[in-house]
Amino acid sequence: MNSYSLAERINSDVNASVTYKTDLQQYGKPEHWCLPTAFGDCEDYALLKRKLLLEQGWPSDKLGLCVCYMPDGGGHCVLWVDTDKGSFILDNNYNWPISPVELPYTWESMLCNGKWLKLLAWQ
Repeated sequence: MNSYSLAERINSDVNASVTYKTDLQQYGKPEHWCLPTAFGDCEDYALLKRKLLLEQGWPSDKLGLCVCYMPDGGGHCVLWVDTDKGSFILDNNYNWPISPVELPYTWESMLCNGKWLKLLAWQ
């Protein structure tokens, strides 16, 4: 299986297996990063996708947790993946890998290989 197909499958599987619920609803606090079980919010989806890709042998330097802002100003977290077909975002709002330039988000930063990198824009 090529890397794009693996990313596509894991994105779709995780989106189907987790029901969105905010940290405030689940834990009574605004932020709590963890792997989801039945419920999770955007960073929980991204963390699970990252874990599953790493378990499949995906190189850690080809994954990044991205913090961004949605058009309404709300914070959001997605997973960036570098595949054999290019760079894509795995997002709980989309069941397919999507190019970062197609998303209406304002990019903030990305955690890749243990370092936070400032993101200004995708080319």
